[in-house]
Order: sequence, then structure tokens, then C-alpha cells
Amino acid sequence: MSTVAATAETFAHRRLKVALIDSVPLLRRGVQTVVGADPALVWVDAVSGARAAIELCERQEPDVVLISSRSDPGWKLCELLTRLFRDLTVVALLGDGARNAEAMARARCHGARSLVPIEADADRLVAAIRLGVDLGDFLDPQLHARFGPVSSVSATRSKPLSRRELEVLHLVAEGRTAVNIAGRLGITPETVRTHVNHLLRKLEARDRAHAVAKAFQMSLLSG
Repeated sequence: MSTVAATAETFAHRRLKVALIDSVPLLRRGVQTVVGADPALVWVDAVSGARAAIELCERQEPDVVLISSRSDPGWKLCELLTRLFRDLTVVALLGDGARNAEAMARARCHGARSLVPIEADADRLVAAIRLGVDLGDFLDPQLHARFGPVSSVSATRSKPLSRRELEVLHLVAEGRTAVNIAGRLGITPETVRTHVNHLLRKLEARDRAHAVAKAFQMSLLSG
């Protein structure tokens, strides 16, 4: 059974409303065709720009929004939408320039729950949509290799993380803010920021996204 058939069969009782944030007509037609062909999905619309995206989410209440790396290169819109609409799942459609470990980690840190190449076929796109919603964390198999292992020298130099630091790291990788993490763990935002600073130092990372990328490479996080 194909991935599309399996996921459609498993979740046939729940039809997901899907929208796209991108201005390229060819991409819109392709995504609309794939979504329209799947009985478990419902096509909503495609728009471009932050204001139009917010209005679409308020008016249509999609379950899933696909955002291309071309239309949101810094993933700021992704972050905004996931903060405004708590039940929304964002699927990131990655172009060539957004497929290195740090760029993918940045997408995750800004709220993308599912990552898939922008040219993925119908089966893989539907899998990214369905599993992003069901699991809350999906990485297309073709992208796994981009989180390749770090060098043995780098791994050896890294200091081990404490249990609390690992908890914070996992929540950072989910795109959660210091305030969100503090609420989840029952600590103050300042304490969260202290843990994040320790993470950056121990992993020799420039920022949160770089830390998440290195953590995937070191198998501290699952890809």
C-alpha cells in the first residue's frame, strides 16, 4: 500500500484543511492538485504575504499551512502563525538553499513541524502533511542525510548536557519560547535562558538554531 493510501486509510475519519503560503502559480497548482486528489484532505486557498496569511487563518481556520522557504526565508511568518494559531501545523517546503542542517534546524526552531523538499512527489507531500499533524514532528527521509554526524573531534570536545538541559533542548527544537518552556518545566524564563546559554556554550553553537542542528548531528535529538 502506498504512503498516501496508508495515511488516508488511517485518518479517513478526519479531513484536514490545507492552505499554502506562496505566490508562484505553478506551485499552487501542484499543491492544489495533490491535496484535491486525497479524500482525507481539503484544499483551502493559497495566498502570499503576512497579512493575507493571517486573514486566511482567521477566516478559513486551516489545520495545515504549507510555507515555502522561498516565500519565508527567515521563517518569521512561520513563527508568527504558530504563535497566533496554536493548533496550526506548518509544513515547510524546502528549496535547495534551505536543506543544510542549520537552515532546517532554524525552520524547526521557528515552529515548522514537518520538513519536506519543495519538489517532493504526491506521496511524500501527503505523508509530510498527515504525519506532521499526527506526530507533531516529521522529517522527509531524503533530508535525514543533511543532519549527518559531526566530526569525532567536535563530538569529543563537547561537554555532556544535564537532564534539564536536554529537556530545554528538546523544547527549543519544537520552536517554543523561553516563556513557553518555563511554563512547561515549572521554572522561570530567566532560568530557561540560563540553560540555553549553557547549551550554546557546551555545544559550541552560535545561536539556538545552530545548537539544534548540532544536536541532531550528535544524535541528541531524533531526526
